[in-house]
Amino acid sequence: MLRNLITLCTLLLSAASALAAPSAKWLGTTHNFGAFDEDLGPVSCDFLYVNTSSEPLSIVAARSSCGCTSPVYDRTPVAPGDTGRVHVSYDPAGRPGSFTKTVSIQFSDSPRPDKLYIKGIVVGSAATVAQRYPAGCTDGLRLSKGVVMAGEVLKGQMRTAFLDGYNGTTDTIRPVVSDVPAYIEATAEPAAVPPGQQFSFIIYVRTSKCPLYGVVTDSVTIRPDPSSANACTVPVVTLVNEDFSSLSAKDLAKAPQAALDTRSIDFDRLSAGPLVRTCTLTNTGKKDLKVRRIYTQDPGVSATIDSDNIRHGRTATITVTVDPEALAGDILNARLSLITNDPANPIQTIRVVGMP
Repeated sequence: MLRNLITLCTLLLSAASALAAPSAKWLGTTHNFGAFDEDLGPVSCDFLYVNTSSEPLSIVAARSSCGCTSPVYDRTPVAPGDTGRVHVSYDPAGRPGSFTKTVSIQFSDSPRPDKLYIKGIVVGSAATVAQRYPAGCTDGLRLSKGVVMAGEVLKGQMRTAFLDGYNGTTDTIRPVVSDVPAYIEATAEPAAVPPGQQFSFIIYVRTSKCPLYGVVTDSVTIRPDPSSANACTVPVVTLVNEDFSSLSAKDLAKAPQAALDTRSIDFDRLSAGPLVRTCTLTNTGKKDLKVRRIYTQDPGVSATIDSDNIRHGRTATITVTVDPEALAGDILNARLSLITNDPANPIQTIRVVGMP
């Protein structure tokens, strides 16, 4: 009885093993196209398999992980011992850089699909590279944009920005960022970039180390390699605002208040300069009013204030100077930004106008 039970178990295990054995033996499941030009158009390869079962074997479905990859197969069953074929094509149009794609093959006798893989590196055409990386840096090194806009970052916080790049040279590069302001850190990922590959600069803006409020414009220098003499300058623009989120209702009730006596300064008819006008800033709140910054991005216009800490009820004088010869045009239409620690009106604008 025991011998019969052992024999039965052995037969069942053998049958289960036979059922679990794959019927298709692939002669290879990965194909590497290597580096090739996008202008060559679609590339293709063949994957071969042998039917190792005793019954005809057929493929019932083939699915790719991307619309750029197309598998083609013969629907005729493959006889035992014969070889079947799956033809896989990849369209590189508009897809510069490295790729890895998967094709799932479903056989008639297996619940689980087999996986095939294709990979390679597409060296982008001039048109594709220019479209996706419109900003030129150095010969062969292109960037996705010519300016890094970090956006609004509250004082004391950090913002991460990205700048994508493309190596259009024939050599591996190791891009670096230098001449970086103290409040900015930058790294390149990956560190080594083969020909035709994409990469990213990761830029960290730490406003706790930034000395200014408002729109802060600085720049970084990018080189394809640390020792390269070729370089380009990329501006980094950040809007640094004060963080009032920790103030309680009691704090807000006692907060400083910035009151301007005018929101517009008219220089009337512009004559030979420099021309000077003034306005006043009064603290109508209870705590000290701190002037974080007063500035303009318009050429030919500047402003100063005679006190950056104004106590309750006190007034400071803002002096605006215009140099007509340095203006961008004949008409003066500038904007001054006044930034204070007034939580209700942290940023106020003063228009500066004049006619020739």
